[in-house]
Amino acid sequence: MATKAYFLIRTAVEAAHNGHGEWMRELEGMPEVRCVELVSGEYDLLATVEAPITAALVAHKIMENGWVKHVHILRIEEPVRKEPRLSVAQQRAIIHAHVMAKKRALQAG
Repeated sequence: MATKAYFLIRTAVEAAHNGHGEWMRELEGMPEVRCVELVSGEYDLLATVEAPITAALVAHKIMENGWVKHVHILRIEEPVRKEPRLSVAQQRAIIHAHVMAKKRALQAG
């Protein structure tokens, strides 16, 4: 399962004057980037990223572009790692071993 993150990206002034189409296509060409949207306000773009690596590595990869002035990681959704579920037989074996260890401890004491 991959980590999903949302990045707010502020572009350099020169990039904003030339329009964002070229920069958006460049971001969308990255294999980790799922979606790029224009936003208004302090930032220029919102990128949705999904990668089997940490979001910080993808942020650094985006920052390598000369037209990127700042990247703010808005949110990271780490995959939920579930513990492997024990079968009933395995659970019983653990309980049995625990009970037997207690019995031995009581007999020795």
